[in-house]
Amino acid sequence: MVTKSALNFPNGTNESSCAYAIQQLGGILIHLRGFMAIAVAFGLSLTASSAMGQTFTLSPLAGFHEPIMEALLYNPPVDKVTETYPYKREPKTVDLLPTLVFSGRGLPEGNGTLTFRIEAREKTLFDGTIKVSVGKGGILIQKLTLRDRYPEATQISYELASANGIVAKGRVPLRWSRFRGEVRYQDGGWRSTFIELHADLSLPSFHVPVPDSGRFDVLLPSRVYSMVNVSGTGYAYDSLERWAWDYDLTRDREEVFTIGRTELYSIHAFDIKGGPPTVFVTFRPTALSRVLRFGVLPNPNGSGPTMDANAQKMMAAMKESPTAIGPELEAQDIAVWLDGEQQTIVQFNKVPEYDGDVWQVQYLLQFYPGQRPQPFVWHEIKLEVHSKETLRGNQIVDFGQGSVGFYRQ
Repeated sequence: MVTKSALNFPNGTNESSCAYAIQQLGGILIHLRGFMAIAVAFGLSLTASSAMGQTFTLSPLAGFHEPIMEALLYNPPVDKVTETYPYKREPKTVDLLPTLVFSGRGLPEGNGTLTFRIEAREKTLFDGTIKVSVGKGGILIQKLTLRDRYPEATQISYELASANGIVAKGRVPLRWSRFRGEVRYQDGGWRSTFIELHADLSLPSFHVPVPDSGRFDVLLPSRVYSMVNVSGTGYAYDSLERWAWDYDLTRDREEVFTIGRTELYSIHAFDIKGGPPTVFVTFRPTALSRVLRFGVLPNPNGSGPTMDANAQKMMAAMKESPTAIGPELEAQDIAVWLDGEQQTIVQFNKVPEYDGDVWQVQYLLQFYPGQRPQPFVWHEIKLEVHSKETLRGNQIVDFGQGSVGFYRQ
């Protein structure tokens, strides 16, 4: 068994973990709960796999809970990438290391020891022991960076122990999906580009480099990702970002992401419980032309805009108007698709969004699909926006694209 020194831990977090919520695995737990309670009553230990390929383990020490442990292993396709910038700034080299993320729910709170093995069927490829802390609510999250890749791995075996003994143990199957496609810029140019995927908004991200060809091809842990961010070194200078929310990567996918001068953030889709099949979609757009009117430019020493007097002017304007940096849109400026089929917008509304100190603009659109989306299936809604802007006396159009998964229970 290796010690902690054989692992690479970011920011000195090898001795601790944070308490965050993770996504639930679905209704299968409800149907199994009664049987699990019987198992506890008779002192049995039960391990089972869900339809999503995760493992939850029940032990007599866990009480009437179903502890869940998820393990995600990402093997980056290259060791490092070099990013160049469309403005005056030194290129930056980014190291890419294999990443293993553990997240757990329903565990006993307190400090403990997590022993794990990366396995290829019955063969052990790597083993380690680390100190962990289970936070309030029984939540565990731990990120490890590894020195070597393990593309042949098939499962992670684990054992979590506290001062009272073993509190959870089991084996988590590993499953990957092929994520490939192309990133394009709406103006036809190119900037050094990358894709960040967050399994859950509270979990560490996986960094997917995009070569200068614009085409990417990588294996990622299979699951629905809460957030996908496609961005490049032109951010806040001549382009913004392309976002995808609740992105279904439980299967192989090929995708074309188009980046423009508008980003569509906070996209959310929902329908009426028990009512008509109307689908509602909210999104918050930001138009780069409106940001640049204030003279705000990228920070040459880091990501995001400079926080100078111009940025302060922009923030002051956002206290007065939700469209200071968000475009004024009408229904004819939006195109929306459900599972690749374009929809007709039947209602379109502007909703100011309060952010504690400033206002931003949310838009709420409705469409009426010909057939109600199928329950318990991941659908996808894609939006494209064109806004007419004026910058330095010139009339231009800022384009944005975004998408969101839609799951109806």
